[in-house]
Amino acid sequence: MKKILIYTVALLGLAGCITNDIPYPVIEPNIVSLDVEGSKNVDIDYNSRIITIHMTETFDLRSVEIKSVEFDNPLVTSSVQLTGTHDLSENPLAFTLTVYDEYEWKIVAQRDVERYFTIKGQVGSTAIDPVNRRVVISVGKTADLQNIEVTTAKLGPKDGLTVYSPDLSEIVGAKVDMSDVFTIDVTAFGETETWSVYVEVVESSVSLGNINPWATEVYVHSTGIAGMENGFQYRRSGDDTWVDVPESDIVADGGSFTAHITGLEPETVYEVLAYCGNDRTDVQEFTTGAATQLPNSSLEHVSKVAGSNYYKFYDPNCGFEDGSYMFWGSGNGEGSEGIKGSASMGIIITTIDTSDKIDGNHSVCAQTSQTAGMLAAGNLFAGQFAGLVGTEGGKVNFGRPWSTRPKALKVYCKYTTGKMDIINRMPIGETLTKDDYDQAQIKIAIGTWNYREYGGTPESPVHINTTDEKTFVDFFTDKSTIANGDLVISHEGYMVNKGNMVVEQTDKWIEYTIPLEYHVLDEIPTHIVISCAASRYGDYFSGCSKSKLWLDAFELIY
Repeated sequence: MKKILIYTVALLGLAGCITNDIPYPVIEPNIVSLDVEGSKNVDIDYNSRIITIHMTETFDLRSVEIKSVEFDNPLVTSSVQLTGTHDLSENPLAFTLTVYDEYEWKIVAQRDVERYFTIKGQVGSTAIDPVNRRVVISVGKTADLQNIEVTTAKLGPKDGLTVYSPDLSEIVGAKVDMSDVFTIDVTAFGETETWSVYVEVVESSVSLGNINPWATEVYVHSTGIAGMENGFQYRRSGDDTWVDVPESDIVADGGSFTAHITGLEPETVYEVLAYCGNDRTDVQEFTTGAATQLPNSSLEHVSKVAGSNYYKFYDPNCGFEDGSYMFWGSGNGEGSEGIKGSASMGIIITTIDTSDKIDGNHSVCAQTSQTAGMLAAGNLFAGQFAGLVGTEGGKVNFGRPWSTRPKALKVYCKYTTGKMDIINRMPIGETLTKDDYDQAQIKIAIGTWNYREYGGTPESPVHINTTDEKTFVDFFTDKSTIANGDLVISHEGYMVNKGNMVVEQTDKWIEYTIPLEYHVLDEIPTHIVISCAASRYGDYFSGCSKSKLWLDAFELIY
């Protein structure tokens, strides 16, 4: 907290004069949500302070209606009336938010238009540049540029909202002279754009492009002549026989082709080629990735924190490399060996259970507890606890270095819970009551989070402060997420008497497989995030203070 300084000055022979030099607190105003009529979604970038409204391609950006705005502080004022109708067709809406200090913000609108332009016999896929309004298409050496047959064309909004000159009826299905640049005027919503179409001649009818190997599969891209026989062959390096990739495993987009080859062995050298008709590419080699497993995946290697009676989830003296260093962390903290957590307040929220396990000598039990009316969710995560925030919450650095791309996470769990008896906060847009049962949650994500941007460390880059929702990262939608998976475990084991009293619970281990949904297929991750919580809304200090989540035998599926 900044010091408050009050200086009193007495001037001889004059009335006393008091100078009040009180520095204002630093409160950065933020917009929590924006409700826009007809929007697909709204992205808020708190770093650049730019809000992007994504609209359908049939929406007129000259009349964008903002229905409501929610700020994170009731003291926030805006230099511009944000609710109402705005023309965002050409320029963003710039405004200033103020709480003592001023912060510049912008709102931009983006109409997501689907565009395509294809011709018969093209090589590869069409390159469309909406910024410079250019279309570039490749053809083989034998193509007649003065008689190019256009097969499909769409460069503006659909549903008859766009006028083309020349009209599409004069282009699609017709022979067009494209020996020089061909221009089309595209008019929509009172604005005309001039697009340029270029047809270029390439020497080879087929080429092998990007090769994207994973542990047990590979994506291979090629360009060929649309309408001809295009395909791929592969083999293990050193084998004599080539294997044809089935047509069902090839996706075509005009003259662009992508093969998805599965069933490969990890860390193995393979060869691949592409063909178009009788033409073949040169053979190229690739090596599949490793099928790396999580360190200490059954959590067998644990050791007592020095001078304490609780565990850290590694053992420097275990004799096994993957269990000798910290990969897993918990809200217990590291006591005298590092940052203090819940254990420093006498609450052990994550421990081991030697009597109930699936693999090895024990399982890990994450148990939600409470102190002074505050909920402490039992947890286990890939990362390191970063400290308490008074008695109100904690800080965690999520993530560990990682470079492979698994398809799923398998884990054994057992869960006991009850109705929520502590509700402090809840996520925006959700309502929690004490009639709701608590839920456990396991999240996994791989991505390219940079610690300089996300506030953590090089090893654990994503910093979360549970008392500051602006630090929360949604691993489903975050721009640095490559893939993610999510499992929510409910109270289905409960049997209910008269609809309101828990009388019995079936305690049993269940094997769960959490598939990862990939948002991009050609990026290599730098880190992996795994978060297991006995109370799904533990970050909001809401849940059942008796929830227990047992965990054992993690396995990555490739």
